[in-house]
Amino acid sequence: MSYIEIISNEEQKIFNNLPKLSYQEKKYLFEIPLQIENIALSLENDTNKFILLIMYLYFKLTNKFYNINYYTDNDINLICKKYKFLNKIELDNLSIKNIYRYKQIIKQYLLINPYTNEIKNSLIVEATILASNFVHRKKIFYALVDFSKKLKIEVPSYTELSKIITIAINSQKKDILDKLEPFIKNEKLNVLDDFLQKDTTYKNKWQLSNFKKLEHGTNKKKMISSLTKFTTIKSKFQITQSIIDTIGLTPKIAQYHAQWIEKSQVFQVKRKKDIESNFLLLSFVYYQYLIRNDNLIDRFISTVQTAKNSSIRAQKEYSFEQEPHKNRVIQSLEDANIATLNEIERVIKNSKLSAVKKVKYIEGLVQQKTIVLKNILKEKEVFESINEKKYDFIESKSVSLQGKFSGILKEIEFDEKSSNKNIIKAINYFRDNAKITNNAPDAFLDDEEKIAIFDGDKFRISLYKILLFFHISDAIKNGTLNLKYSYRYKNFDDYMISKEKWKQDKDILLKKHEMEYIKDFNTFIKTVETKVEQSYKVTNENVSKGFNTYFTANEDSFILKTPKLDKSEDEKINTLAKYFPSDEYLSIIDLLSSINKETDFLSSFQHFNQSNKKQNHNLLLASILGYGCNLSLPKIGKISKGINENQLDNTKIWYFTEENTQEANDKIVAYMDKLEIVKHLRHNINENHTSSDGQKYTMSTNIDSTNAGYSSKYFGANKGVVAYTFIDESHRLFHSQVINVSQRESGYVIDGLLDNETVKSSIHSSDTHGYTEIIFGLTDILGFNFGPRIKNFKNQYLYAFNTPRHYHGLGYTLIPNRKINTQKIQDSWDDILRFAITIRERKTTATQLLKRLTSYSKQHKLHSALKEYGKIIKTDFLLNYIDDVTLRQRIEKQLNKVESSNKFSKAVFFGNNQEYTVSTVEEQNIANNSKRLIQNAIILWNYLYITKKLQQVKNQTERDNILQAIKNSSIIYWNFINFYGTYDFTTQSKRVYNLIALDDTKGFIEGLG
Repeated sequence: MSYIEIISNEEQKIFNNLPKLSYQEKKYLFEIPLQIENIALSLENDTNKFILLIMYLYFKLTNKFYNINYYTDNDINLICKKYKFLNKIELDNLSIKNIYRYKQIIKQYLLINPYTNEIKNSLIVEATILASNFVHRKKIFYALVDFSKKLKIEVPSYTELSKIITIAINSQKKDILDKLEPFIKNEKLNVLDDFLQKDTTYKNKWQLSNFKKLEHGTNKKKMISSLTKFTTIKSKFQITQSIIDTIGLTPKIAQYHAQWIEKSQVFQVKRKKDIESNFLLLSFVYYQYLIRNDNLIDRFISTVQTAKNSSIRAQKEYSFEQEPHKNRVIQSLEDANIATLNEIERVIKNSKLSAVKKVKYIEGLVQQKTIVLKNILKEKEVFESINEKKYDFIESKSVSLQGKFSGILKEIEFDEKSSNKNIIKAINYFRDNAKITNNAPDAFLDDEEKIAIFDGDKFRISLYKILLFFHISDAIKNGTLNLKYSYRYKNFDDYMISKEKWKQDKDILLKKHEMEYIKDFNTFIKTVETKVEQSYKVTNENVSKGFNTYFTANEDSFILKTPKLDKSEDEKINTLAKYFPSDEYLSIIDLLSSINKETDFLSSFQHFNQSNKKQNHNLLLASILGYGCNLSLPKIGKISKGINENQLDNTKIWYFTEENTQEANDKIVAYMDKLEIVKHLRHNINENHTSSDGQKYTMSTNIDSTNAGYSSKYFGANKGVVAYTFIDESHRLFHSQVINVSQRESGYVIDGLLDNETVKSSIHSSDTHGYTEIIFGLTDILGFNFGPRIKNFKNQYLYAFNTPRHYHGLGYTLIPNRKINTQKIQDSWDDILRFAITIRERKTTATQLLKRLTSYSKQHKLHSALKEYGKIIKTDFLLNYIDDVTLRQRIEKQLNKVESSNKFSKAVFFGNNQEYTVSTVEEQNIANNSKRLIQNAIILWNYLYITKKLQQVKNQTERDNILQAIKNSSIIYWNFINFYGTYDFTTQSKRVYNLIALDDTKGFIEGLG
């Protein structure tokens, strides 16, 4: 068996070599237990003593033994100095027998398990699970390294791990192909042949090409065209469904292999072996059916929402137009009533009239005024009918929606078992009856709507239909109506680890993800309660003693102030800008090439087939610039020297994926972590404060995208998207995702923290849009420390484990609004754990799970329980937030970093009016990741450039000035970079690299800390 290359040669060297640790890290980490120390010191010579000690230290860190020649002079000096070894360390004279004996001593002490077939099978099972979720093979590799440590074994060699991953990846496809073999002559597979036929309506176009791209437009013509393609795919799916089910083709497997079809030419599919070609086309059919279901529903929901908004707007405008008339009528009514009362009063007070005449006079007056009042009341009926009028406005949108969606709703398959019965009954009636009558099901309507669909005895068919569309849209969004075949609109439980698997593997999964400590609710909640009670005690004591000078309590509220961190005049003047090149502009191409020399980030752009085809670096750089600077690849091809448009198109198709662009960013971000200058920009060198925020981008008006949404505040009448980006204290942009502007950003917080492999967050902050009580609860369970910026703090509710009266009795100023319902949490604790492990296992993203869960709102026990738990964690944070002004300032400062980086983003993404010009979510993320890649490359170049400046300083004063500027300024600076003009790939400047090439003989400049 030939083994797949899992990581690059450079990454293999890093894996096999000693971890790079600073002197300070070695001093901190190199602590040896007395038992190992005694054994080592009892050995016959200093060399053997050193070897046992150093082998133990590195094994404790990595669960790996290393070639003894890798140990450095710094390692030798550190150990020799600590233990006062006087003799020279002679590594060349060590016996293999002694080294083996030392390994056994270390393993025995650390209780390391032997590498058995059972252990190997556990690794294969883990690799297979990850491979079935199509986790990138490199991520599988490092996941197995971590899993090995949890299994308490010595981490296997690269060769052994590559064998395991190869087995896992190949076994999945081989198993499916073996099951497909008996069906190869089955007539049902003949429907796949249509894809490989020429389209007679177009010259040189294949039928397969018609289905490769999804439509995003919502006009009637495009919707009907989409429906035609959908019914074709649906027919092929239904014919082949029994085969798809039998061979075990899952949605994720189908998605991965369908992407190959989308990228390939038809002749590439044809030349595959018959069985493999059928497998690929089956994958394509299944994937297309699922994705087209979602695509049509996306467009349905978007268009229905537009119709809703339009009818509401029309109603408001009508109401506004009627306002003057309404005011006149009300005034007339008031005047008539007052005039009547005044006249009656005059009659009553008239002493000249007898009682009989008074009564007669008043009767005549009432008769006369009643006619006037009736006329006024008739006018009043006009604006009182505005509520009824709203259904006229709604009905006016019906014909347009019917033309677009009637056929679609009749073709979409809904999951009747998990959906609301009333809405399903109405959909089935709509599907089965060409003519809608007054017998149509109406249980899904509210009482007002049930009345509105009748105009006297006349049944308003058009109104009924549009109200049905409205309710279907709402039901899909709130999770009471689910699709049978979908990636994003299935029943919530379909996304979770099955209850059967959870019952069987619960303990194993909790141990795997180091979450055993939260298994028993009663034990765990006691620790949480103790922590919250302590926070109440400390915060209230500091308020009562006057220590918290920024907190002021009023009778029914309180004021919390956060003083700004003002810079001194010296800090404002002494910035980093003056140290960067000022008399020239450096080519962005040369800068990217320089960073690639240091980080090898271009090696991340592997061919989709994972083949070893040689990469063309110029084409990769040009594609990065085309996407990242928003110039479009065709334009880059036209304005560049040394490349052409056709080459770029091929590079885009086969080398650019979300995963590749993310991995390239990870390489640069990880490289920065090696630089001492980066770590010393943190508030605390051993911690890393991260944050996230969204940046709005308008969508080009000639591009339709289901991922774009309306926001009059940001885009006016146009649509747009949000780039939700993560940054750490050192300005490393470590994750980003393009989302619909109408989506809540909070769910993406967890995805960003979990998906990145390079930046570990000690505390993560977001703005108001980035948190909910559920996010507080879920981040805590997943092991993250969440600290958002809180606006309108006085409106926040506090909770506790005791009643408010209890805290009144303690004399507290800050008391809870309500006692937490721990029983509600306990009743759903097992499901909360299953929910968290589903995310950890990467079965589904946190965002997808939260979208479906929060759509249920009050109807779902798990939603309610997780929210209740989140109230506890949020309360604990709020109490600390009130008590710690430094924490508030740090959060503010960190969020300012991501906000300031937005200006940087706009400068890089300068093309096409800074509007997105690609329609699919995948391509939007590729463009966004490419932009971030350019940003990270500039940030790293700046770090290296300033580090070299520090190496070249001539005196202490100059050094101190640069160090002060580093601490007080931002490393994000780009005024010296030329993004524009002609892009010349025929020649690249070595001088730009020389500006950052560090002197390896010089250590990092002391004094930065």
